[in-house]
Amino acid sequence: MERIKTLIVDDEKPARRVLRGLLEKDPEIEVVGEAMHGERALELIAGRRPRLMFLDVQMPILSGIELLARLPAGERPEIIFVTAYDDYALTAFDVQAVDYLVKPFSDARFHSALARAKRRVHGGTLSATERTLRALLEHFQRSGAPAAGAPAPARDYARLVVKADGQLHFLNQTEIRWIEAQGDFVKIHLVGGRGLLVRKTLNSLAGTLDPRQFVRIHKSTIVNLGAVRRVVPMRERSHGMELDDGKALIIGPSYRSVFDRLK
Repeated sequence: MERIKTLIVDDEKPARRVLRGLLEKDPEIEVVGEAMHGERALELIAGRRPRLMFLDVQMPILSGIELLARLPAGERPEIIFVTAYDDYALTAFDVQAVDYLVKPFSDARFHSALARAKRRVHGGTLSATERTLRALLEHFQRSGAPAAGAPAPARDYARLVVKADGQLHFLNQTEIRWIEAQGDFVKIHLVGGRGLLVRKTLNSLAGTLDPRQFVRIHKSTIVNLGAVRRVVPMRERSHGMELDDGKALIIGPSYRSVFDRLK
């Protein structure tokens, strides 16, 4: 079987070295080049015609997204995004990327992405889940795209995309009951008692939540008002929110203005 020509595009040399080391262990893969920015990648794509590309998103001169915009859809290799950020998850699905690896990733997670890429290159079909996600994304883009000269639409807070346990999770915000900070992570508590540990700060996550539904009640806590049963006394001169499952969350002294939201 002909080996799969593969291109590595990342502005960080250590990252390129890690990817090359993993790829060269696979007898089905032929690494045909490396690039540290999009302009060089365009030259290599034109000259070497790779069928698979590991692509960083944020790079100097020409970003990964700008690189893809320069390539007609029919000329793009299969793409696996490799990035330190998970903010481009929807963009990855938009350009029909095979997968989306967030640094640092495990060898097992890498091999899972590579296996999916091989199936795509060899003519395998998308899973039902992937087809559904992409159909949803196309629907949101069509319904949310403004006409020329029209004002930008209001932000749609219905969905939240987070990465946990090496996977992307597409959440309906109504599933979220409350969120707590845990060091460099946040734990998202969901309906049914499930929890997701996400490498984000509480501040960055707060900006993606519907401000009509979610309120910060402590420096380390955000709560969905729809899950709140009542306000209860907690300690001397302090109060908390009791959720409909009996969980009590303290309201920090700097967040007492939250009472105005409950009137």
